[in-house]
Amino acid sequence: MKNVIIWSVIAGAASAAIIALMYKREEADQLLHSAKGLGNRLVQYGNKLKDRFLHHVKGPNGEDVYIDMYDRQFYENEEGKRVYLAD
Repeated sequence: MKNVIIWSVIAGAASAAIIALMYKREEADQLLHSAKGLGNRLVQYGNKLKDRFLHHVKGPNGEDVYIDMYDRQFYENEEGKRVYLAD
């Protein structure tokens, strides 16, 4: 009888731990989902800022134009090398 009570307590504690882990996992999934949404919104905002400051500047074949740390505008060619635009 004593062993049955001990095993019942252990089984109850184990099931409570599993339920707690499942609840934490749902919270973690929701947090990850909201973080991904925030990241996507930041990327969209960054693209809007880039377009505002570069005034929709494109490379000769429609490539995206970027700015380096020295405020020089460049695009990447087919080989992935930077080609700087003349000011």
